[in-house]
Amino acid sequence: MIPTFTLDSSKAPTELCFLGARCNTDKSPFNPSGHRHPYTPFYSMLLAPYKNRPIRFAEIGVAGGGSVAMWAQYFTAASMFFFDRDTNFLAHAEDFALPRTSFALMDVEKADSIRASFQAMGGNLDVILDDSSHNIGHQVDIVRESIPFLKPGGILLIEDVFRNETNEAYQKVIAPIRNQLSFCAFFEMEHTNKFSPGWDNDKILMLVKA
Repeated sequence: MIPTFTLDSSKAPTELCFLGARCNTDKSPFNPSGHRHPYTPFYSMLLAPYKNRPIRFAEIGVAGGGSVAMWAQYFTAASMFFFDRDTNFLAHAEDFALPRTSFALMDVEKADSIRASFQAMGGNLDVILDDSSHNIGHQVDIVRESIPFLKPGGILLIEDVFRNETNEAYQKVIAPIRNQLSFCAFFEMEHTNKFSPGWDNDKILMLVKA
């Protein structure tokens, strides 16, 4: 069984929350338009030790590029790798000309594409964050294919897990690799500003490689 934590961050505004709002990313509960997932308070707590370190950070899913801009401003010394299967999304984000950022194709519908993309950029990552299709099957493949490319102690974060779905698919993919993990849990995010109508997917799966 994968444990589930509930985190209410309504009284915990952070620097990253306001930075995310300025960058118009739905990871912030203060996003001025569209969905508002309360992820930035959690990331502020979790990722603060990495803020000024030369880590290797990867995010899958670029879309409008808001989170690309946010992470580029938050991490002051990181090498950052961003992936998407949409070349227009990648080109738009690359036009921001942000420092220490690289962009590459990855099709999360194909497990071999996930694996090949991480191999091409060298792996050895401190943090991998998935914000791509939100499809359970794709998320499961990302879990399976990403773990080998994390450093020991590295963190994998799967965003936008649906609350009304069972955890069975995640349990099945984690069971055979459980000895490779030092931590595994779901985090259900609560916030008075949370807004995800029709989705109800303010939930993160977090894995830490042993």
